Amino acid sequence: MGVLMLCIVFFNLSIQAQTKEWKNAKTKDGKISTKYYISTRSNEIGEKVPLIESVTTSTEKIGIEKCISLMKNVSKHKDFHGDNSSKLITTISENQWVVYYYTEGTKFSPNSDGVYAMTFTEDKLKKTAAFTLNAEPTLYEKKDKDVKRVTYSNEVLTFKDLGNSMVEITMTAKMSPAFPVPAWIMKMSFPEPLFEVMKNFIKLAYVEPGK
Repeated sequence: MGVLMLCIVFFNLSIQAQTKEWKNAKTKDGKISTKYYISTRSNEIGEKVPLIESVTTSTEKIGIEKCISLMKNVSKHKDFHGDNSSKLITTISENQWVVYYYTEGTKFSPNSDGVYAMTFTEDKLKKTAAFTLNAEPTLYEKKDKDVKRVTYSNEVLTFKDLGNSMVEITMTAKMSPAFPVPAWIMKMSFPEPLFEVMKNFIKLAYVEPGK
């Protein structure tokens, strides 16, 4: 009976994996492509919140060092990430930092913030570099109890040097917003937010000084 139940469980998981339909989209000029999936999950207090998973890519003639420089310039993260402010809280090591983002609310949403552990890795042989940002809500004290904090987020920005200053940029994310939002609203707004983050990053990277 135990083996039978185990087989049933794995069969159900397999069916679920097959029915998970990712949406695919491109910008009109075809320069940016994305795939994304929006579902729901239960947060720490049992509320149903959206879960957004996405992979967005673009190839641009920027130079990998400009991309790395922009990511290390935390004060500029707000300009592509869509926040009102972004700042460095702590430098843990040469390749590890704690960063903070703050977003002012609207009449439809509360003020929100996020605290992230940012890690930089580089593989010079493969000509790749990556920045990983994981939500770590307890690493920085919340000044205002009414501000909603992101508690579930993992974002990875990967850069691959293709030669001749061409860089493949990949943004992979799995996150939930800081406050409950109906999934249907999220589905209506996507994929434009994914395109905007990539467009803004590319625009900023072009003017960022490299090494």
